[in-house]
Amino acid sequence: MIRVMLGLLKGGLVGAGVGFGLVRLGLGGNGIVAFAACALVGALVGVICGKAPWRAETIWTPVIKAVFGGLVGAGLCFVGRRFLPEMHFAIPDPVGAVGLHDGSFLALAVGVLYGIFVEVDDGGSADADKQDGARAKALPARK
Repeated sequence: MIRVMLGLLKGGLVGAGVGFGLVRLGLGGNGIVAFAACALVGALVGVICGKAPWRAETIWTPVIKAVFGGLVGAGLCFVGRRFLPEMHFAIPDPVGAVGLHDGSFLALAVGVLYGIFVEVDDGGSADADKQDGARAKALPARK
């Protein structure tokens, strides 16, 4: 449960930051900007969540997580724009009106969903490895 909350927090912060940046820049995140923002969020979340890049076995592990995260982010953006209802919410200044199809909302959703997935998938194995290492040290060696 801690991994889920950690993924929710990390992914939510990255997604909210990119989404708020879109709103403040006045881009709104429609069209190709929404796909680019969601791909950026997916790539950043892929690197930030889970095992830290400096603790990875090779340099290619965070690179692959970032590339795959960019593809997942763009894919989730497509799914969100295609299947979410056309709804708008009025948020007080400085944000204004935000719709479910806007890149600012979809960036947050991608960050949260992919952050939870990566944190549970990649971050959970370190605890199991530590427990296996402790068990191996406790057992006597066979001859």
